[in-house]
Amino acid sequence: MRHYWYISLSGKYPRRSMSVQIAKRYTIVELTDEATPNEIDQCKLVLVGIGWFTDKHIQENIKRWLR
Repeated sequence: MRHYWYISLSGKYPRRSMSVQIAKRYTIVELTDEATPNEIDQCKLVLVGIGWFTDKHIQENIKRWLR
């Protein structure tokens, strides 16, 4: 099963998200399939990677967006 990881810059997230990690300036969202263009626009989602949360490329992309 694929896991799609997004950063929500607005703090909002889709209802169908599997898990959510909320912080002050951002929210990390896990989805089981790709977000629709409507969800991307409404929640200001940025794709950081596909895979497990502990994967190196996902952690690097999260750090890159949170600078």
